Amino acid sequence: MVSYLSYLKKFCKSTPLPEKVSHKSEFHVILSLDLCRKHGGTGRERKTGAIEEGSSAMAMIEDYRSALRAGQRAYRACVARGQSPYLAVLDDILVNVNIVAQEPLGLVEIPAESIVGTKTSGRHTAFAPNFMPLLEPDTEFAGKWSNLCDAHLEEGIHTPIIAYEFLNKFYVQEGNKRVSVLKYFDAVRIAGTVTRLVPERNDSLENRIYYEFLDFYKLSKVNDVHFSRLGGYAKLQTLVCKASGESWTDDDRLSFSSFYTMFRQQFLALGGGGLNLTAGDAMLVYL
Repeated sequence: MVSYLSYLKKFCKSTPLPEKVSHKSEFHVILSLDLCRKHGGTGRERKTGAIEEGSSAMAMIEDYRSALRAGQRAYRACVARGQSPYLAVLDDILVNVNIVAQEPLGLVEIPAESIVGTKTSGRHTAFAPNFMPLLEPDTEFAGKWSNLCDAHLEEGIHTPIIAYEFLNKFYVQEGNKRVSVLKYFDAVRIAGTVTRLVPERNDSLENRIYYEFLDFYKLSKVNDVHFSRLGGYAKLQTLVCKASGESWTDDDRLSFSSFYTMFRQQFLALGGGGLNLTAGDAMLVYL
């Protein structure tokens, strides 16, 4: 872990900071690095190798076939690990869970990686766990997916999905194909109207970390940082030079998002996904 983080620190500090700056100023200079401004994009550009205009129908079906192959790979990998090869279903997850509150969050920029399943079981077998399609190219489903793909490339997908958040993971009520297409084009965030489902407190580590996240979210509205240990959100609040109950500004969120997106990309590129810690855990060590 140390070798990964040492490299990350060297990379992230490749832009020298002014001398004699305060901790708070230094932090915000680092956060303001503009290397990953595309984090809010929706992947409008076609993948490399796109064919020229005039063969759009063939291009659409080729996009679907490419997405299908990605779904089939994910399917086989899950089967080999003894895991379900389909989308997780929130209704099944909640069977023995006591939900104590439902909180409408309004329109939220959802981290694409945090969209992990569907609300009901109706269409969950049409997608692999990575939201790539599993149905054959000659189906009505494939045609609709391809048409949505074409619409996205022409003008973008503007209609927010409808989703539920549970333990800071998101499950789609409406818009599974939109999520599939946007993930295919490597969207980082997807707009959605979200309802939060709050579970009853218990002594499990996951539940305790989640309740820490709820307190942090009230102040920051940041939902893309995950920790595997208690105390991570409170420490992050301090590192951003905020008092324990101080709310974040829009500039705070934008600067942090720029920094964290860059940090996470480098962390994963260097194999951090194989370590027993999250990108958030590694970030706390770095900072």
